Amino acid sequence: MTSIIKLALVGACALSFAGCASRASSVAPIAVPSSNYAGLSCDETKTMLSQKQASQSALTRSQNNAATGDAVGVFLLLVPVGSVFGADVQGELAQAKGEVMALQGAVSINCKG
Repeated sequence: MTSIIKLALVGACALSFAGCASRASSVAPIAVPSSNYAGLSCDETKTMLSQKQASQSALTRSQNNAATGDAVGVFLLLVPVGSVFGADVQGELAQAKGEVMALQGAVSINCKG
């Protein structure tokens, strides 16, 4: 009987860790083509890049906080608290990372001369 309880606890722990938020550094960017920004002026491109970098920084902080909250929650309660309450912004962060990379490429194209 006790081996069944131990097995159930191990299973619950494994499921809890599977639902945890990733650290921001491990979130891969979504591919966004630089050509999406081909019609912008140099100044518009640089302004948009600054805005997207600020957004990415905020999302990075949120994602890292969610990962930390999940780690603490799983340790104390066996529940990934950050992910359960919607703090995981992995998809938004991946999009922001892709847009920043595309805008960095667009700056080199749109700001020639």
